[in-house]
Amino acid sequence: MHVVILTAIVVAVFTFLMLRRWRSAKQEAMPDNRSSYEAFVNADEFDEMVLKTSHKTPVMVDFYAEWCGPCRVLTPLLAGFADDYQGAFLLAKVDVDKNQQLMQRFDIRAMPTVLLFRDGESVERFTGAKLPHSIRYILTKHGIHAPKAASGGEDV
Repeated sequence: MHVVILTAIVVAVFTFLMLRRWRSAKQEAMPDNRSSYEAFVNADEFDEMVLKTSHKTPVMVDFYAEWCGPCRVLTPLLAGFADDYQGAFLLAKVDVDKNQQLMQRFDIRAMPTVLLFRDGESVERFTGAKLPHSIRYILTKHGIHAPKAASGGEDV
């Protein structure tokens, strides 16, 4: 009886360690497709990097979580827009698991949630992954346009 229990424990530990190793290898293999107009922001720097900056340049804040499937769809899309718009807006990424006080402060209840800040205020909010034309509409609605060379009529 003890041998069966011991064997089950060894198998469980081995399986756990293999899954953990597989997940970390998978994460390392994922390419870093961050935009040059993108920054990771935490609670300590949020006011300076987002609210203050938004007085000069609009800031789109992506509240995401590593475990969130729709976040993995939206993240490269937003980074693509940030690159295509070449600084017409900045993209700030907030990991909600590491910044729960920001999640509470801005009443974030689902991931991903995106807020657009202008002049220190949130002027737009959406939740969930969006299609490129929906994001383009939100940006245009707030006077944010891609440079002529980047807006070749194709979807991002």
